Amino acid sequence: TGLTVPATRYEMVARAVTASEASVVMPDLEDSIPRGDDGALQRGREHVVRSLTELDWGRKLRFFRPRGLDLDPALEDLAYVLPRVGSRLEGIVLPKVEDPEEVKLVDEALGALEREAGLAEPVRLSILIESAAAEEAAFEIAAASPRVVSLVLGAFDYWSSLGMGLVPYRYDHPLVDGARSRITKAAASVGALAIAEMSTNYPTKDKSPEERAAALSELARDAERARELGMRGKWVGHPGQVATVAEVFRPDAEAIARAERRVRGFRDAEQRGLGA
Repeated sequence: TGLTVPATRYEMVARAVTASEASVVMPDLEDSIPRGDDGALQRGREHVVRSLTELDWGRKLRFFRPRGLDLDPALEDLAYVLPRVGSRLEGIVLPKVEDPEEVKLVDEALGALEREAGLAEPVRLSILIESAAAEEAAFEIAAASPRVVSLVLGAFDYWSSLGMGLVPYRYDHPLVDGARSRITKAAASVGALAIAEMSTNYPTKDKSPEERAAALSELARDAERARELGMRGKWVGHPGQVATVAEVFRPDAEAIARAERRVRGFRDAEQRGLGA
């Protein structure tokens, strides 16, 4: 489960890091920054650095989402954060990627920053697929850099790119399933993970208990559908969604035991001189 949180709200970042059960936490500099608000951008960058250097992340993966090439063509977010946090940063979530050349450009920029900082481990890339054009180029995008560890569907921007304003978005629409399927196959082609999109019917405190229960039930159905299409996890935007998504994607004890039996059976057969 990946939990995204506004980088401008440090108290929210701290709670996500220290109190949530998410496996990945991603302070966000893209959607949380009003366009042209340099003050908010600087606060967000400082909060990303502070969270990575001061908080105990435990076993959570330490990622953040910069603004991306569309809003930050000079990659100033990366140039600010990486030298200040060093090896504390494990990866970035790169938004609005349209073609493999963008991934290669970011790969090169990260390489230069890593060499300057003397870092041994490369920063990993989680790529957001958010348009029909990006969906079409998903295989090339996935293969554009060895840093790529996951492809994530950004479903609402993807839906907008289809020009279907008269048709309300729904998670079980065939076009959404088609995007999930292609992303799953593209990710699998390079040994990366396919991650499903956020569900924005949040179980917020202003809703009644019945409404919150309905929101989580819808979330579970959405996650189950993504899992059946081969996706390996799901983004969330509210801490109250983490447990539901984790339960859907967590292998149960019998599935683990069945896999172990198959591995032992294969090894036993080989030792007895048998093939498949």
